[in-house]
Amino acid sequence: MKQQEEVGDLFVTEKLLTLKLLPSGKSGSKVIRWFVDGAVVNNSAAAKDIAGLVNKLRGRSRVVRNLTLMTDRGAQQDISDSGLPAAVAKAGFNPLN
Repeated sequence: MKQQEEVGDLFVTEKLLTLKLLPSGKSGSKVIRWFVDGAVVNNSAAAKDIAGLVNKLRGRSRVVRNLTLMTDRGAQQDISDSGLPAAVAKAGFNPLN
């Protein structure tokens, strides 16, 4: 079986983690408690939730390696200061931004 590579758009708010896979268009959300005041406060829980959501959505025939990161704070927030890229890397994915 040939595997199709997908790229995920990861959107994080203080209460919700949302992922959309492209080009398949699959999407899903998960309630979270580890993103407070624009920063990751529990890196292990964040990595576990991110990996779980990606694995749930991707299925057998899709491979996800890269995630584009966004937050509800918009362009004025520096993503690298939020701790999100470290959590994504710990989950086993490449953060794009």
